[in-house]
Amino acid sequence: MPFAADASPTFSTLVEGALSLDDHEAIAAMLARAFPSYDHWYLGARSWAGMQPERRVVARSGDTVVAHAGIRRQFVSVGGVDLLVGAVGMVAVSPILQGTGLGSDLLRHVDVALTGLGVPFGLLEAGEGVQGFYRSAGWLPLEQDGAPITGHYTAFSADGAGVLVSQQEGWLTREVASTLSEWPAGDLHWNGQMV
Repeated sequence: MPFAADASPTFSTLVEGALSLDDHEAIAAMLARAFPSYDHWYLGARSWAGMQPERRVVARSGDTVVAHAGIRRQFVSVGGVDLLVGAVGMVAVSPILQGTGLGSDLLRHVDVALTGLGVPFGLLEAGEGVQGFYRSAGWLPLEQDGAPITGHYTAFSADGAGVLVSQQEGWLTREVASTLSEWPAGDLHWNGQMV
């Protein structure tokens, strides 16, 4: 059910350096609830899993964080071409508010943040179960010759160990200042951790 007008969460887009310790703790607590299989990442004030975001889109209901997305400008390599993207990760809605439309509102605010960062594309990796959600918000699957592209990245554990992963599904982009026709051909290689 949609939020009542007087109960709608308040969204803000914050630079990472503007977050207080209380902010990090509130974000970490919500992310641990939203991603219970990865709750060991979000302990105390550690409010990120991979690379620390540059911007945070945060929705609050009172003092409680109820939705979050992290964004960081970074270069990825696609077919040997360096490409600036707005890497998006840790997109989450508090479990008790999932299905209320808050996630769609969150992605609209992510779009505004990506535009403000001046990147040609947003980029994220999504599991099969949530790809339809992103596609309904305008995110497009990355394909080449009708097949999903392969993305290569280093997956880190909570203790810092890294393993190279190659994955041929779940890569989505959001057109920001460029169109999908301008996306280079070839495999995707992350140059650093994912957000």
